[in-house]
Amino acid sequence: MTAFVADGGFDRNRASVADRVLRDLESGILSGRLKRGSKLPSEKELASYYGVSSPTIREAIRALSAMRLVEVRHGSGMTVIADSSTLMASAMRSVVELENIDLESILKLAETLNLQAVDLAITTATPEEIDAVLDTAKSFNDSMSSEEFTQTLQDFLRGLIALSHNKLLEVVASFVISTHLSLARRIRQGPESTWASDVARLRGVRIAIVEAVAAHDRQAASKAVREYTAQTLAIAGATVDDQRVGVDDLR
Repeated sequence: MTAFVADGGFDRNRASVADRVLRDLESGILSGRLKRGSKLPSEKELASYYGVSSPTIREAIRALSAMRLVEVRHGSGMTVIADSSTLMASAMRSVVELENIDLESILKLAETLNLQAVDLAITTATPEEIDAVLDTAKSFNDSMSSEEFTQTLQDFLRGLIALSHNKLLEVVASFVISTHLSLARRIRQGPESTWASDVARLRGVRIAIVEAVAAHDRQAASKAVREYTAQTLAIAGATVDDQRVGVDDLR
């Protein structure tokens, strides 16, 4: 119990005790007082600390687990797993489902993020970082397995955003990239005759994006990003019947 640090402001006499416990623990996690990877006290210890019953603690922990702030494993206790990308993805999934966001809107958002990333990358990325992303862009080929293609696409998209050296941009992009990857998996399952040409076409424009960044050519980089979005949307329109983003696209 000695490793547990609270803010000292807990009042068990207020309404909705379970909610108060939840918010106190949530505050401790989000503020960094309860750090990622640290173990929470046992259910019994938390109940004693807060002066509440074990069922109240279990209710709060279930909520924290659903929020992906803690992970509960039998025999291992409760571990703080809060990750900024996970939290952003969870929030974005709710918005997308609630507002019936379509695929075009997601890909247009990706374009906005990529435009910002390449603009920043021109002044912040090192030649070595740019070369690494360029190597990834060049590694696409039509003989890749679905797993290889998805992993390479993830490496490229995340690498491109990382060139910006902007952590907030990376966090926001994490959700959009996961949706982009889901689209790619659906495209990869399309007719084999169209797959080869799609890979070849998008491989070229991915390379063009990174080469423009390497050349410090903002205009060319922006043009290539917009072309990439246009071609991705064209492929999506030909291969995906219902372009509303579904729950499976948000995982």
